[in-house]
This record gives sequence, C-alpha cells and structure tokens, in this order.
Amino acid sequence: MTDLYDELEFPARAEYLDQYENYQVDIAHWKELAEQFKKAFRQVYARRSAAVLLVHGPQGSGKSMFSTRLSQDYERTKRGESKPDLRNNLWHLLVATDSPDEQAIENATRHAVFKLVDEHKTQNWLEELRGFVKSDDSRVRVIVCDDMHKDSMLRPWTEMSPKEFYEARQAGPDAVLAHLAERLNDACRHDFQRTLFVMLSNDRAWLDKLHGHLERWYEGLSIVLALPVPKPPTLERIVRINTNRLNRVSYWYCLDAAHAKQRQKVRKVLMEGSGFTSSFYAVSQSLDAQSRRQGRPGNPNTLTLVTLGSEFAEVETFLNDREIEAEPGYADTPRHLGVWEVRGPWASKVVRQRDRDFLRRARMLESEFMLRWVSLDMAATYALLQPPTPGDPGEGLMQFILRRPSIATPTETREAWRLECTTLDTRLDTLLHTSTEEVEKLTEDFKRLGQRRSTVYEPAIRVRAGLTSNFGRGFAAYKSLKPDLIAMDAGPPKYGEYTVCALTSAPPEDAEDLAGAPTSASPEDAEGLADAPTSASLKDALRRTGHSVEFTAFLRENLDGLESYLRDKIERYTAMLESV
Repeated sequence: MTDLYDELEFPARAEYLDQYENYQVDIAHWKELAEQFKKAFRQVYARRSAAVLLVHGPQGSGKSMFSTRLSQDYERTKRGESKPDLRNNLWHLLVATDSPDEQAIENATRHAVFKLVDEHKTQNWLEELRGFVKSDDSRVRVIVCDDMHKDSMLRPWTEMSPKEFYEARQAGPDAVLAHLAERLNDACRHDFQRTLFVMLSNDRAWLDKLHGHLERWYEGLSIVLALPVPKPPTLERIVRINTNRLNRVSYWYCLDAAHAKQRQKVRKVLMEGSGFTSSFYAVSQSLDAQSRRQGRPGNPNTLTLVTLGSEFAEVETFLNDREIEAEPGYADTPRHLGVWEVRGPWASKVVRQRDRDFLRRARMLESEFMLRWVSLDMAATYALLQPPTPGDPGEGLMQFILRRPSIATPTETREAWRLECTTLDTRLDTLLHTSTEEVEKLTEDFKRLGQRRSTVYEPAIRVRAGLTSNFGRGFAAYKSLKPDLIAMDAGPPKYGEYTVCALTSAPPEDAEDLAGAPTSASPEDAEGLADAPTSASLKDALRRTGHSVEFTAFLRENLDGLESYLRDKIERYTAMLESV
C-alpha cells in the first residue's frame, strides 16, 4: 500500500516482479511439474537428444513467474549457490539427483546453459539462438519460451514474411501450427540437439494441437503438461504472506474491513484456484468503499508489554514524547501500577530512527496487533515475583497482566477494572510499608545484574503463572517467535495462540443453512452457494486470537534502551506475519 493512495500493492503481472523486492515466490506447488522437467532434463543430458515441454497454465496462474524464477535460480546456482535448497531454489528442484547432492547440482549447472527468450528485446531472437547454439558445447541447453502462442514467438519459427504469416493465419490456425511443428522438429534433429525447450501458453487447445502435429513428425518429442496451480490453502498463504510483505496493512486488516459478501467473494476466488492475480485483486477490492462494512473494526491480536521496575511517569513521558495516543486503564491517582491500550499507531512511532521499509513493516504490524502496556514499579514487581499465596497482590497483578480487553468492552467493565487498579495500588502501598528493605534489595539486585536480571524474574513469573516448562515457547503457527508468555484463555472463544487468517479454513455452509438461503439472490451470487460458508464461520476464520506477553526491565533514566528492545520485538513479530 503506497503512502499517497490507499491502494494495495501487488504485482499485477509477473513482468512487474522486479519492482517488488520483498515479494516471496513460493515454489512448492511446482513440484509436480518439476518431476516431468527432471525426467526430460535427465534424458536430454544422458542421450544428447532434444525434448519439448508444452506447459499450459490459465491467465494469472504464474507461467511468467515460473519462467522468471527458473532463470533467476539458475543464475544464483551458477554463481556458486549449489548447496541443495529444494524449498527455495527452482533450478535445484528441477535438476537435482534423487538424493540431492551439492556436487551433482554444481556439475549439472556447469554443463547446462539457460536461455529465457524475450521477444521484446529483439525480433531476431531465434536467429540469435541459432548463432549461439552453433558455438555452444554445453551438455544441455534449456530454452524457455513464454506465451508461445503469440505471433511474435510463432513467426520466426515459420520463416515467413509478415504478409505470408498473416495469410497463413487467415487460412486457419492449423496451417501455422503444421508449419511450426515441421520447423521445430527439424531444429530438434539438427541445430538444437541437446536442447530442452519449455514452451508455455494459456491456450490448452493450441498446445494440444501443436503436440499432435509434432507427434506426426517425431513421436515422443513433446509432452503437454499443466502448470500446477496451488491448492486453496497454499494459494491463500502465498497471497496472505505477500500482502503482508508489500503493504502497510495486513491481509487480515483488508478482510476485516470488508462486508460479508466481499469476504465470500475472496474465498470463492481462492477456492476456485483462479490464480494469483485474481486473488490479489479480490483482496484489494475489500478496501474499496463499496466493499467496506459498517460498524467498529474487529479485535486485533494483543501484544502485552510488561515493564518491570518502571515508574508510571516514565512510561507516560515515553508515550507522550512519541505522540502515541493511548487509552488509560489505570486508577485516578496511579502510584505502582499503570496500564495503557494502543489500538492506533504504536510500532511506527515507538522507534524514532527508522527507514522507509521499517516504517511500512511497523504499520503493517500495528494493523493486526494492538499494544497493551502494563508498568509495574519496584513494589509491584516485588509483589509479582513473590511465591504465590491465595489472594496475594501478585495474584491480582498477574490476572491484570493476562487480561485481554476487547473493543466492545462495556464502559462499566472498564470502570470496574480501574477500581481494581485503585485497590491494587492501595494494597501495594501497604506491602511497600511492610517490606521496604526487601523491595530495596530487589532494586539493587536488578541494577547489579543488568541484562542478567531476567534470571531473577523469569523463574518467579513462571511459577506465578503456573507454568513449568513452556515459558518462552514458540507459537504453534510460527515456532521461531517465542514470547515470554502466551496468555492462554480457554474461552469460548479460545484465545492465546496466534492463528493465521485463513478464509479457506472456514467450513462450508450446511444443508439447513442452504435451505434457508434468500431466494432473491442473483444467479452470480447464488453460484457456488452450496460451498459458501456462513457469515458466522467467516467471522470465526477471521477472529484474531493471539495474546502474547513480553516482560522486560529497563532501570536507566527515561527507560533508556527500551526503544532498541521494542525495535527487535517489532522485527520479530513482523517476521511472523510475513512468513505464515
């Protein structure tokens, strides 16, 4: 999403990919095609023969992306990246031996040459290829021709003048195809021995006819393949990840903004496997004025930051200096305990030295995660870290920390929470009076230990929270991110674990719901109604359930060092949204 206009950014065509540095190409769904490619590559390599792979893919299915990525990964491998990486390197996936081996990939690459035909750069591309292969002694030449059905790709093979080609076209496509097949067969027998052609088109009937003509000249020379389209959950994951990687709002934010009909439209496009372009467009339309729903936004995930040993005034100053607008949840005269909720910008403001990419990523994070900040002074910290006893102040503090507010929380409930703060503050006054020396000792220990002070508070918090071994465990959806505490709530609805936003996981509407469907639905709306989920199930699929708690302690003046700590957390949480 650009800074100037509220338009979602995504590559409308594969040719535009170079402009999207952060776009992540997923290659796993091409594995089926890779098996056929691998077989043809090995045969050409071993027999010094030729082969033609005729690959069909509908518009927006990723044909050009496949071609471009294969070219890029070949170049990467040629530069020395030969260590097997079948998850991220398409060239490795296509040429690796059955037991992937670095030496084998290096050898295959050294004895192969790759050419991606770009008819826009030169009209004499075929003539230049012929000149190249005459002097090339590579074991295998892989030549990829995208949009093979276009005239600019066909005419050079036919060796016709523009006028002759036009007249042949008028006579019917078979005349041109027969001529193309004859020339291609001759090329594979002579100039283009040791060559694997990969010819892609969105016209399956055209490819089938070309294959038929080639079979009459050279049986077994060609094979027609389908470019695999990712299954709906995989397609949605690719769209979700790249929406998050390219924009300053998240995939969830877009769908949360849309009304139920638009959400169903997005899901329908994903479930039908319409391709990348159609899916991105459907998501982007969720932000159009006519697609937006009325009412308050959905609840985002919650990140609760607990600063131990911090004074209320320090946090207030920290927030005010950065112009972070926070809703207070503390008592009228806070002394030991403070709490703030930030549903607007926070990640984009908390770090003052940031580049353009960090700012975009921070905005994307805050579109899906709200910040809840709980500050505990040393008296409150001491109470929290004491061995738990029923009804002690530490129990009340932990309950307060684990609380997950909702945008719909009634005013009366919030007032009750503020009264709890007042009560806790009063109890902490008493504790400070009776345990002054202990609080002072904890303060000195924190200062003396520096960054190692976590060895004091983490074990105590683990006991207080009733945890034995899963303090600091990773989210189930993304184990690389390990919050100090995942605030589990059995619900309903169940909260705690972060879950990905996935419309394709919504169950289909059952027969009873379908029977009660409005009869006034248009044919377009009614199409596929049996597979359409209810609005309630879509809401469940969109529900943000994550609640993580991060504990830290910065005792230097003005919370010095906290900004760097938060920058690291922002990077880690953003990495999760850009990865799953």
